[in-house]
Amino acid sequence: MKIRLFYILVMAVMVASSAFSASAESTRKERRLINRGNTLYKERKFVEAQSLYQEAIAENPTSAEARYNLGLSQVRQVANPADTSSRNRTLLDGARKNFSEVASLARTKPGLAAKANFNLGNLEFNAKDYQKAVDYYKQALRIDPSDDKARKNLRIAQKNLQKKNQDQNKDNNQENQDKDKNDKEQENEKNKNDKDQNQDQNKDKDQKDDSRQNLSQQSAAQILQAIDNKESTTRARVNKANKGDKSEASGRNTRRW
Repeated sequence: MKIRLFYILVMAVMVASSAFSASAESTRKERRLINRGNTLYKERKFVEAQSLYQEAIAENPTSAEARYNLGLSQVRQVANPADTSSRNRTLLDGARKNFSEVASLARTKPGLAAKANFNLGNLEFNAKDYQKAVDYYKQALRIDPSDDKARKNLRIAQKNLQKKNQDQNKDNNQENQDKDKNDKEQENEKNKNDKDQNQDQNKDKDQKDDSRQNLSQQSAAQILQAIDNKESTTRARVNKANKGDKSEASGRNTRRW
């Protein structure tokens, strides 16, 4: 029984030793890959360095150093931050992701975490998102208050943010003034159109009234003329009748004599 127990203990020690040996070998491989990547990085061979850092992460997904260096190699491949090509966006998005993961390790990797926040601030500054840049620089200083570069960049980012806000407020004020001016011009134009329309309507009404007045005067004249004609006809008929009576009386008298 004692011999069997001793055998089990020996086997356990051998398994633990084998696991430690494998872990140590993986760590050594990770370190070799990072060192080779760093050499290529110094030679400005950023694409090749990126590949080696990715291999190191494959060996040890928790390697903060490999992930931080991977972010650096991705950033350095973007010559012009203003270039928003698909490749550049992919590289910068990858760098943000890697730096963000390292930035979350403030308790276990404070040095790398501070640097990661500093580089995130630079990325946002280049993207002209000054508010985010300010936030990242402040976080870098919380982790490492002695970082003079982070403090200097923080002041620059704050000044740019202030100027951006002032310009935006100025643009908003100008836009509001232009809007008020346009609204006033539109209102004046509308009032002018309404006034012209009212004048046209009044003119049309006056013309209609004049037409009605003229029509009434014409109708009155026609009525008067008709009355005069009727009176003339009646008068002529009466005169004719009177004349006829005289002729008959004269005739009778003539026949009587």
